[in-house]
Amino acid sequence: MIRKTLLLGIVFLAGPALADYPEKPVTLVCWSSAGSGHDLMARMIAKVGEKYLGEPIVVVNRQGGSGKVAMNYVLNQRPDGHVIMTNTRSMILRFQEANARLSVDDFRYIGRVVTDPFVITVNKDSPFQTIDELIEHARANPKAVNVGGYSIRSVDEALVKELEAAAGIELNYIPYRGGKEPVVAVLGGHIDVAIANPSEMITNYEAGSLRGLAVATAERFAPFEDVPTLTERGYAVVPDYWRGVMASKDVPDAVVEKWNEVLEQVVVDPEFVEFLDNAYMYNGYMPSEEFTELVRRQTEM
Repeated sequence: MIRKTLLLGIVFLAGPALADYPEKPVTLVCWSSAGSGHDLMARMIAKVGEKYLGEPIVVVNRQGGSGKVAMNYVLNQRPDGHVIMTNTRSMILRFQEANARLSVDDFRYIGRVVTDPFVITVNKDSPFQTIDELIEHARANPKAVNVGGYSIRSVDEALVKELEAAAGIELNYIPYRGGKEPVVAVLGGHIDVAIANPSEMITNYEAGSLRGLAVATAERFAPFEDVPTLTERGYAVVPDYWRGVMASKDVPDAVVEKWNEVLEQVVVDPEFVEFLDNAYMYNGYMPSEEFTELVRRQTEM
């Protein structure tokens, strides 16, 4: 009888603690720079997600180490779900490094939120009018074409390497700390080509300051209907770039379940849908179980 009473007491005490989540504002850590496509998505999740979560969501940028600074910060916080982070496919490349101290098993993958394609773009004054002209020049001049993208061992760099292999060329890849920085560099004439997500270059593209040479997608998409896909030009390069949310491996199931409910509502909220349309991102929502399988599969590739 005493044992039964004790167990009931434990259940009674544990139940409200989980049911009360969140008990205070939630910090959403973003490991990209302010103004990048990833940062914009994180801030929109926070803005729209607050009404479904029931507490304020504060975005904090923690750059450095291609995501390692942010990941280590999250792992060093109390795993109660009040400090979580956004993630991208670039992040999982950190798990594949030799002697990596971070593991895919260190985190719980709450949900994928969006997919975000790449555009290969140049300054409007660039001598390259088409992707074919760029590749022809690169074949004749190995390592002479400077291509900027986000970070090293990132999906941006992977796209460049895949294009090099598919086209039989050698490019000079230059990594930047933020996703928008390569766009600034190509506008300033410091590099020849920028790899960018639409949200990072659309304003300059629509203003006529940039020209799109190719999109790294299976099909063309607005407003780049006149820009060919790499596949159309004979180079089967279609990187799968996504952005989502994850937390420490020790967060309770109730936190993951709550955030899945929140994200499922966020991605269909009219304000978030409008954001996706304006940023040229796509609704890529995937619940925790499926997202976890995707992350593990891509980590093992």
